Amino acid sequence: MRNRYRQAMSMGDHDAVVGASPAGVGLASVAVPSQAGPYTAEFQLSVGEAKILQFTKKPQIAAVAELVWNALDANATEVEVELRRDWDAITQIVVTDNGDGMTLKRARAAFEGYGETWKTGKTHTEGNTRILHGRNGEGRLYAFALGNRFTWESVAEVDEELVGVRADGDADHATIWRVVPTAPTRDTTGTKVRIDIPQGKTLRGLERQDAAANLTAKLAFYLRAYPDVRVTFDGKRLDPSDIIVGEPVDLPLELPEEYAHEDPAPVVTFVEWNQRMSDRRMLICNADGIALYEQGREWTDSIVSFTPYLRSNLFNNISVDDLHGLPMSHGGLLDAAAKAVQEYLALRGAQISAEVVRQLKEEGIYPYEGQPTSRTQVIERQTFDVVVTVARDALPARGAARRLSVSLIQTALESSPGDLHTILEKVLALSDDDRRHLKNLLDSTDLTHVIGAATTVTNRLNFIGILRKILADPHLRKDLREVDQLHPMISQNLWLFGEDWNMAMPEVGLTNVLQAHLVEQLGEDVVLENRLDTVTQPDGRTGRVDILLFRSRRDESSTERLVVELKRPTVKVGKKELDQVTGYARAIVDDPQYKGTNCKWRFYLVTYEYSDKIHRDIRQKDKPEGLADDHHEYEVWVKNWGEILDAAEKKLLFFQRQLNYEATDDRVTQHLRESYSRFIPESLASEDQSDTASADGV
Repeated sequence: MRNRYRQAMSMGDHDAVVGASPAGVGLASVAVPSQAGPYTAEFQLSVGEAKILQFTKKPQIAAVAELVWNALDANATEVEVELRRDWDAITQIVVTDNGDGMTLKRARAAFEGYGETWKTGKTHTEGNTRILHGRNGEGRLYAFALGNRFTWESVAEVDEELVGVRADGDADHATIWRVVPTAPTRDTTGTKVRIDIPQGKTLRGLERQDAAANLTAKLAFYLRAYPDVRVTFDGKRLDPSDIIVGEPVDLPLELPEEYAHEDPAPVVTFVEWNQRMSDRRMLICNADGIALYEQGREWTDSIVSFTPYLRSNLFNNISVDDLHGLPMSHGGLLDAAAKAVQEYLALRGAQISAEVVRQLKEEGIYPYEGQPTSRTQVIERQTFDVVVTVARDALPARGAARRLSVSLIQTALESSPGDLHTILEKVLALSDDDRRHLKNLLDSTDLTHVIGAATTVTNRLNFIGILRKILADPHLRKDLREVDQLHPMISQNLWLFGEDWNMAMPEVGLTNVLQAHLVEQLGEDVVLENRLDTVTQPDGRTGRVDILLFRSRRDESSTERLVVELKRPTVKVGKKELDQVTGYARAIVDDPQYKGTNCKWRFYLVTYEYSDKIHRDIRQKDKPEGLADDHHEYEVWVKNWGEILDAAEKKLLFFQRQLNYEATDDRVTQHLRESYSRFIPESLASEDQSDTASADGV
């Protein structure tokens, strides 16, 4: 043993002096003066530091996988990846294996050359024991993605004796590697890689809960093919059978003509996992399923967690450069693979969803019965099925909590889709990844937007029915109080005057100007909406007044303002009232604060009924009905409630037909009591609610 160690050191010293490749072969590295003693060889790679430092950007799990592959390619049957921590921070990564190890000569060949490896041209490990993974001479460089100082300590057997070698490198001198023979550090062959993590560097890819699963996915076919191989990561043995759902499925591809003669034909093997993976790109593999490269976009699916493996003999001896160029050289094959994955993914998602729904029905907690009767119900039910399927693992396993969770999802979709994500986060504690995937799905299909729009439409139809019901009934109309009933209902539904006003806000700065001209032009019976709390009758009840409602909206170039005078149903609007609001409009736009500004004012005089004496004023040729005064700065409109409700209903007619929804009296009354109970006449609020027990409000 001692003679062999001396011979190895002598060989190392000789090689350090020569430090050159055979004649006629291009240099991959050049020797540099020894800095660590007479037996140390230092090599500087000629490719340049920038090329090497590109590896710092590689995915961290992929970097660990490369270190494991190097061990497996050396015939290791035991590979341990240890994450050493200090105060929960990873400070060192140690990868230990029981493989063949490296002799000094092989270490020199491995560390002095870039893109050169003993594996080139080979398909199996030494002794034809197992399939080789790497053939590109880059595996060790993935260590740059993990830390800043690297040491390989290896023991190999030569002529039945053990020899040792150590290789060192660091990120500050990325192209320089030091290789030195050592005394054997262990009693058996194998290699130990130590990677030091600089203070402040985080390895989130290794700290994730799914880190072991992601690493298992990259090694899955290999570990299934060689069950005697044992790989552990951070104390956990990697076993594909722990995370694989069922058996992998080979998806046939609709291949371009150029691949017609490939035997066997390229195939995508779809492997489904029982937990979420953060690495979701297609793995390019040789025919045996050994992963060589990650290709294309990340697959994001909220229901199925999976990895697609594109397997082909075409990739058996492919170089790194060729792998990077796959979209150009094999674009048709990649497209066919992606299409097959997408189609199977839709099928598999539907199968899982159907199973979840079946289980909820068996438990008696599926919230829908019978067949949907409208397009809205179809979409709502489809969306519920998707959401509850995504959340299936987060739902309580049994009991009242499970029933409540299902009910909360259904309620959110029915009335407030915007609350759905809050429920999934706060109530069900759905993971960030699952909520992000679900959001992407719902955003891409617009299902919740459709439900939200449908809810808006049906609520508006119901509101129109509410006003018609109240205004058509003399007793209800008489009981209606403008201050605390009509006004708050209208202020919540300004879409009646145009969709753009629905989200507009009162402009505080308008109050003084509107108030300054109020009494002079409109009289003492008209009150600004933000001063209604001062209007009371002697008995303490709110008074009977006309209300001035105002809103503003603006962008970078212009401002629009809406002023609505809500007349009491008992007031019949005639020439006097029209002249008053016209005079008010002109006084406002001529006020020094607003005169000459780029602002458009719209004044609405809204009444239950108007006099025939103003028909000519509001039915002018070439002008819309109701437009009484039209100028560049302002418009004055007179509208009765029938005209306003008819116009709003016509805009909703198309959606109403699509939804197959009718605002029946029962539905309207139920919606009225549910949404506007504080604002409706007491006589309506106190009616026997048994009449509406079967209402179908949406």
